[in-house]
Amino acid sequence: MIICLVRHGQTNWNIRHLLQGRTDNELNETGKTQAKQVGEYLKKHDPNWDVFVSSPLKRATQTAEIIKDSLGFEDEIIIDENLIERAFGELEGEVLNEASYDLLDLEITKGLETKKELQERSLNALLNLEKKFKNKKVIAFSHAQFIKSIITQLDENYNFRSPLKNSSMNYFEVKDGKVKIIKYNVVAN
Repeated sequence: MIICLVRHGQTNWNIRHLLQGRTDNELNETGKTQAKQVGEYLKKHDPNWDVFVSSPLKRATQTAEIIKDSLGFEDEIIIDENLIERAFGELEGEVLNEASYDLLDLEITKGLETKKELQERSLNALLNLEKKFKNKKVIAFSHAQFIKSIITQLDENYNFRSPLKNSSMNYFEVKDGKVKIIKYNVVAN
């Protein structure tokens, strides 16, 4: 299975550098434009997808809908709870900066999904998608920490503080229970 994990487009919280986590924010106008740009990019460079899957959060489903429309994809978008963003617990809504990253690293915040829990969840999400959609091309819409949790398991030079752009496309091959990076942080513009 080839899977492209697309990070959702920009929200107002992204502009303010706030930890969104499970807060269900919508795309802003820039985010909608970014999603349209991804749709146009894919239409030109990689138009054929078998399955659309999305996190249940609005910013991901809105990104999926815009790209689905751009590509003229006919089938429904499958909602997959496993693609949801990391739970930040009491840090949700706080400014994302070095201090909050340090707190995330300490993993002492009440309600925080640990890196290990997130990495297990994200890996299992991809393996479950492979079981359901073996030998298919899947485009999935998710969130920065979810996508980073996969990349960090496969690229030792990448960490949770590494940038992952809004509406970036991140390609992986999932085959026989193994995940391999094809390319990541691909942007449409």
